[in-house]
Amino acid sequence: MESNQTEGEKKEKKEKETKLKIGGMHCASCVNTVSGALKNVKGVSEAEVNLATSSAKIIMDGNVRLKEVVRAVRKAGYDVVTSRATLKVNVLPEDMPKVRMFVESLPGVIQALDNPGLGTINVEFNPEETSATEIAGKLTSSGYSAKVIESGKEEDVAKKDLKDREIRLIVGIVLLPFILLTHGILQLILSIPVQFFSGSIFHKGFIRAALNKNANMDTLISLASNILWFSSLYFLALGKTTFFDVSSMLITFVLIGKTLESYLKYKISTQVKVPEIIAIKKDGSKVNAKELKSGEVVVIKSGENIPADGIVEEGQGLVDESIVTGESQPVLKTKGDRLLTGSMMVSGYIEEYVTTPFERTYINSVVQTLREAYNARVSMQRIADKASAIFTPIILAISGITFGIWFAITENAVAAMLFGVSVLAAACPCALGLATPMAILVKVNRAMKKGIIIKNGSSLENITKVNAVILDKTGTVTSGTYRIENVKEFIKDAFFMASALEKRSSHPIAKAFPPSNLEVTSFEEFIGNGIYGVVNGHDVIVGKPNFVKSNCNWDKDEGDLMVCIDGNAGASITLREEIRNGAKDLVDYLKKRGIKVIIATGDESKSSDQVASYLGVELHKGMSPEDKGELVSKLKESYKVLFVGDGVNDALAMKEADVGVAVSSGSDIAKAAGDVVIRDLGQLSELFKLGGSTETKVKQNLAWAFGYNALMVPLASGIFYPILWLPPEFAALAMSFSSVIVSTWSLI
Repeated sequence: MESNQTEGEKKEKKEKETKLKIGGMHCASCVNTVSGALKNVKGVSEAEVNLATSSAKIIMDGNVRLKEVVRAVRKAGYDVVTSRATLKVNVLPEDMPKVRMFVESLPGVIQALDNPGLGTINVEFNPEETSATEIAGKLTSSGYSAKVIESGKEEDVAKKDLKDREIRLIVGIVLLPFILLTHGILQLILSIPVQFFSGSIFHKGFIRAALNKNANMDTLISLASNILWFSSLYFLALGKTTFFDVSSMLITFVLIGKTLESYLKYKISTQVKVPEIIAIKKDGSKVNAKELKSGEVVVIKSGENIPADGIVEEGQGLVDESIVTGESQPVLKTKGDRLLTGSMMVSGYIEEYVTTPFERTYINSVVQTLREAYNARVSMQRIADKASAIFTPIILAISGITFGIWFAITENAVAAMLFGVSVLAAACPCALGLATPMAILVKVNRAMKKGIIIKNGSSLENITKVNAVILDKTGTVTSGTYRIENVKEFIKDAFFMASALEKRSSHPIAKAFPPSNLEVTSFEEFIGNGIYGVVNGHDVIVGKPNFVKSNCNWDKDEGDLMVCIDGNAGASITLREEIRNGAKDLVDYLKKRGIKVIIATGDESKSSDQVASYLGVELHKGMSPEDKGELVSKLKESYKVLFVGDGVNDALAMKEADVGVAVSSGSDIAKAAGDVVIRDLGQLSELFKLGGSTETKVKQNLAWAFGYNALMVPLASGIFYPILWLPPEFAALAMSFSSVIVSTWSLI
């Protein structure tokens, strides 16, 4: 049994997660193709592909080489955005193959090609996972002296896609008036650039899909335009009416919508990014902030951005941290205060000591987190994904049936062809693929601007189902600031010995104790219970009543906090803490929504009862981190549970809950465990509203996408002809604006 578990654990450890930027996707069918290609790679267990962000998240066995994954995507006809760099490595030529093998084994490296004669290695890597500087650093730390001598910049997929479509659209718009005004051979010649340059994006997509035994929007547009164009060649030879103008209008109109869609995607996807900042070192030299290292000192003046995470070494100033926290009021920063990258100095002068390399700065981690949140797949979108997988084949079948029916009715192949082509041009699978990701992308970006960091996009769906909220007390519901109200001392100087020990603790209660100069020679913290140490040669325990009594001969009055000296009752301490502004309003808001509210705290003091009584909620006190986790598990049997906390002892409960929410003023571990990070407790009600509005937006987008196709396809097929019918060119225009409407509506 033990052997099987060990093997399972080893297998689990081997799994790794990778993110890739995908190029060339522009409809739901593209998503299915890329997803299928990734899942066909042996060892890939999960693959989530997102159309709005042109990205993929992959979970795979540790033995799978990234090169195989990239090859699979490119073989399917799509691109993976990679960066390239040339590294100079100071090794003997015969050792270069070993260096190459080492580089290829690093996370994020796709392939490495060595040049022993020049002592260089050309590396292709995934910029979402590593960087040229990081690769060089790992080489150096492994005993090879390496430096970057040439580095490629990550390609902006959205921007490149937009520029490409703009050029194709311009060609169509410029030539279309002349095509409409001419006839015969001249019209044929003028339509060629539109058909085979502007429209090549669709024709290539059609071929790519066909080779992969798939069908998508490109299939529909390419077939529709090519049927019109090539049949017109035949009609031209016979001296009959041609449709070169209709084919050109179809491609141009589709490109209008697709270019607008690309513009919206580009604008939305670039709203959250790490700002480019130039840093000024103390010696006056200027460098890109991304090149700063820990230990360097930089100078920041009024109107300049904070270039790195660090602390104030000298000076003071008012700093606007709204880009990071969402808090609009500038904060006064003095010596020793923390500074965050991207914040702006409103006024003052500061010398900052850099503590964190750029890759690990708070804002960079937030941006990476947001990009991960964009990949969320909600339950409603999965229904749309299934529909889009069979959508195009169904439309092709409807088009063929439409042609057959109209040919039987009219005995006119040309008229029947126009009805069939209109069906192809009107159908829009893209809107189905964009409905969820565009809504989530917009909401996540807007939340970030308010200081709410959505780390897991699916939590926006989960929060709408929450009907029980568990709140940590200290630092969450209360301010975390304690005041000592009363001290009963049973052993002389017990309180001052406790003070000396508390100064070693990071717990909020420790701040309530006055300074003490007594010598502490040993210290140990028992999270959620108390602390132990040796003070002036005495064994001292400070903590909760149950914890202290289990380790001490206690025969005195109890307090909120108790002190044990050398195994005997030393002192009893009564505490008081303040409830945060907005806590009462939040609880009232949750109750109005019919949500059960509970306070779970490790604090056993009477203060906990007072807080719970004031707020009118259920109380569970004296809880260890494990107890909180068990409470969540038990409650999940009947409820959807959201847990809010700020401390290390809340991390387990956050992970266990359906939605874990961390308060940003809390510990880094708590923030890492939470699905969402909020600035203060008052933002929890805003989070619920955000979840509701996101769900509504997704439903509206999907309703539009399904409703549009349910209406347009019958109109294009001629069911209401001659009263109402969409000719191919106008069917294409209507189709192209379906995705634009979904994207635009997501912004409203």
